[in-house]
Amino acid sequence: MALAVLMAGITIASVKVFGWRFWPPRPAVARSEKKGSPANRSRGTLTHDQRLVAAAAEPPLPSASASASASAPGSASAVIARRRLSASEMFAAAKIARAQGDSAEALRLSKQLEEFFPNSPEGVDTHVTLGLLYLELDRADLALQEFATFRHIGSPEKKAEAYFGQAQALRKLSRSEDERTVLTELILNYPRSSYVGAARARLTELTPDAGAR
Repeated sequence: MALAVLMAGITIASVKVFGWRFWPPRPAVARSEKKGSPANRSRGTLTHDQRLVAAAAEPPLPSASASASASAPGSASAVIARRRLSASEMFAAAKIARAQGDSAEALRLSKQLEEFFPNSPEGVDTHVTLGLLYLELDRADLALQEFATFRHIGSPEKKAEAYFGQAQALRKLSRSEDERTVLTELILNYPRSSYVGAARARLTELTPDAGAR
């Protein structure tokens, strides 16, 4: 009996000191699953996860026709871009377009300048530009309105051009009496203007026996 108690005490002491366990040992791990093996390394990668993720298609590039329509002069984006221009920049762009023979673009820019910057010097001067453009497009009625507006609000230095443009519009409208009146006012108010010579010649055609003073 004393021997059994002694053996039990030795066993308990061994467990506390050496941490012995009295259960069956774990089965040995297969070589293919040991640390560092290819199978074990693949568990830490996204190889298997990628099989479950559908690849998203890249968005299509804008076509050439879409790009062209976005930059077309009459498109909304083009209008916004021109709205960001200053009055002087828009006036210069309209002048360049007219010089290049693009009357439609010059007309579009001039009308927008008149709308966006009506009280600016360029916005006022563009009435003359619009009048000349309307004359080129055989819209004498609209040209007459633009020249008449400038005669009321424009600078004196450029009113002679507005007078002469108004006379040309009246000529296209076959309003000879009104044309004669405007030409006479031009000669009287701006005798040193470069338009006086043409005005006198036109008055002679209208009244051969009268001539202009």
